[in-house]
Amino acid sequence: MKTFIKLLAFIFILSSPLKSWAQSDCNPYLLLDEGRKWTTSNYNAKDKYQGKQSYEVLSVSEDGGTLTASVMLTSYDRKDKLVLEKEVEFTCKDGVVEMDMSKYVPEETMESFKNMDVEMEFDAITIPENLEVGQYLEDGGVTMTIAGPMQMKMEIKIQDRKVMSKEEIEVPAGTYDTYKINSIVKFDAMITRETKNIEWIAKNVGVVRSEQYDKNGKLNSYSVLTEIN
Repeated sequence: MKTFIKLLAFIFILSSPLKSWAQSDCNPYLLLDEGRKWTTSNYNAKDKYQGKQSYEVLSVSEDGGTLTASVMLTSYDRKDKLVLEKEVEFTCKDGVVEMDMSKYVPEETMESFKNMDVEMEFDAITIPENLEVGQYLEDGGVTMTIAGPMQMKMEIKIQDRKVMSKEEIEVPAGTYDTYKINSIVKFDAMITRETKNIEWIAKNVGVVRSEQYDKNGKLNSYSVLTEIN
């Protein structure tokens, strides 16, 4: 159970930086061109390397005014050992990008629940094409309910999303003009946990840096964009 809770949290954390991205004629926060690649690296509060995620755009298509992009996500641990390889899908319509968060759940995880009644609900996190300082953004999250001898319910919600400021920020991949977005992440699965998340998002790139804090404001971890072509 403890391993699964960590996995569910991992699924949600991964989804956050990806929601902003779309082809330039739909949403300006990333150019999703076939063959484009980028990598983000993760660190703890003591600047110790914790792993990385690499992404590659496999295909982009349009149908009925909706853009659809298939992206290969590859995740590695602190020893750069492969821990997840998954193709995920983004759609963009009328300037708003959404992603089916269920695609982040590995087949082996769902296989472990094959004899149980599992229900998953996802509220997509979106980034509108026009951002302004002081603007509030829509909430999102994921809920999993498992029916069995003892029913379990696990939820991760991202709330109070607000555009705080415009800032120039430097990361290993370069220097970018960004919007800083604050949010609160609430995790509830037998225990309740609340963290603060800060993201810096740049046009034509996406999230270039993110930081996670505990409820007392102490830095837990952060990630930075390290490579992009």
